[in-house]
Amino acid sequence: MKLVRYGAPGAERPGIWLEADGEQPARIVDVRGMAFDIADYDARFWQTFGVERLRALLEETNVKTVPADGVRLGPPVAAPRQIICLGKNYRDHAEEFDAQVPEHPVYFAKSPGSLCGAGDAIRLRPGMDRVDAEVELALVIGRRMRDVPEADALAHVAGYTVFNDVSNRGLQKERLQWFFAKGADTFGPAGPWLVTADELGDPQTLGLRQRVNGKVLQESRTGNMIFPIARVLADLSRVMTLEPGDLISTGTPGGIGSARTPPELLRDGDMVECEIDRIGTLRNPVAAEPA
Repeated sequence: MKLVRYGAPGAERPGIWLEADGEQPARIVDVRGMAFDIADYDARFWQTFGVERLRALLEETNVKTVPADGVRLGPPVAAPRQIICLGKNYRDHAEEFDAQVPEHPVYFAKSPGSLCGAGDAIRLRPGMDRVDAEVELALVIGRRMRDVPEADALAHVAGYTVFNDVSNRGLQKERLQWFFAKGADTFGPAGPWLVTADELGDPQTLGLRQRVNGKVLQESRTGNMIFPIARVLADLSRVMTLEPGDLISTGTPGGIGSARTPPELLRDGDMVECEIDRIGTLRNPVAAEPA
């Protein structure tokens, strides 16, 4: 299933995306309209209902849907308790970044307030003149994790989505840390939907790529990760408890715009596309805010 949250920012409703089938265009199942106790795709949903409840809704005789055309898609999960990201998890990106390939996973946090949805603008505030994008595979925790062995780790994943780790390289260099440079409003586009783990299959067999105005900047495969997803989750769960709804983003491959010669940085009017096989394409325009 493809889980979406649709509607105006701050007022999104949970839904299930139904692809066009030849007889009718794409539609969205109005989950809340069919099950009023499912308010959102938040921690309570994963702890209490989960995807089995949604499958049951699809089996009902009168499935309530709305047309998908023109509907805004927000982030596919409600604002998470935390967003944990991996740095330098692809060898080619580590080499273009500082030529130091890590021996252990490198983690950093990203502000939950940075999340935005498919089609939402990446907003550049005055002075943000060295910003680029990073395509990443992200996952949502569906079951509480604490001291979970690597062999069991993927069973705790609810689903996967496309994530764009937008980064202010000027601040990153100036402040010598990543959180401030990557936590700005709109610097965490996610979507367009969350593909449930059972439908996606093996997350280490996916192609991923980033395009800006149609030009491919990044292209790789998730099998090229230095630290596979199961190892990362087991590693994290030995130190901290991962709760349902937590978002984990797994790093970006080489080819980022700021590492190119000359640099290819985001500008007003650009269109960024982050695409991952078996999930879809996350598209976000870039808009510069006036001084």
